[in-house]
Amino acid sequence: MPLFRWTLKTEKKAFLLWAVSLTVTLLLFLFMYPSILREKEAYEKILAVYPKEILEAFAIELDTLLSFHGYLGYVYGYILLALGIYSMRLGLTAIGKEISRNTSEFLFTKPVKRSRVLLEKSLAAFLLMLFLTLSLLLAALFMEYLYAENKEPGITSLILFSAFFLQLLFYSLGLLIGIMKRKVRFFSSSAIGVVSSFYILSMISQVLQKDYLRFFAPFRYFDVSEIMRSSSYNTEFLLLSLGLTSLLLLLSFAALKRKALSAG
Repeated sequence: MPLFRWTLKTEKKAFLLWAVSLTVTLLLFLFMYPSILREKEAYEKILAVYPKEILEAFAIELDTLLSFHGYLGYVYGYILLALGIYSMRLGLTAIGKEISRNTSEFLFTKPVKRSRVLLEKSLAAFLLMLFLTLSLLLAALFMEYLYAENKEPGITSLILFSAFFLQLLFYSLGLLIGIMKRKVRFFSSSAIGVVSSFYILSMISQVLQKDYLRFFAPFRYFDVSEIMRSSSYNTEFLLLSLGLTSLLLLLSFAALKRKALSAG
């Protein structure tokens, strides 16, 4: 699988940068947890004066925020934003980089099927996203072992691993956009724009409390408070996430086939 190995090699530096940066960020925030817990009453008084809408927008629940998993979920919400941008960029550049540079014809004239090109690149991306998720998971489990009064590694694993499903979804969306668009000039800024829009939509849906809006807000598919209560994912939104990912991947394969045929 030469393209699989080549993709891993070319993405190695970016992956290490993202993995180290996000893991260190998560560790630093969780290192603050004991000091926050010591000042629990002061934080509760501060948060109590904030408008309800502000707390809902940032998914802050006073009853659970100062528990380890509540605090982890709050911090991880921002980590998810970065993970979404990373995975979206991976998808945009998988084929979109060659299309934008007008080098796709060279890639597709190699003695390998176009579907194989996309498959190998996507498998490499899935592996990178999995490793990134596992890096964060190990960091969170370590901090839970150090600081959590009630240790529930199963819930921690569910919270952290939800990022993998979200990354798959954003990767697939980026992949389709990268193939469909004739030229993507700025991959990183495009990824930031799209993912940030979904993040803002998630905040709006949180404030308005409209059930139908949640279907359009991927960042709310794996709600931390629900995971803490039920020790499981919401089956409906898990299936929706996997279904959308599968649909976007199928559309990407179909779009790439049409683009290749039109190129002759």
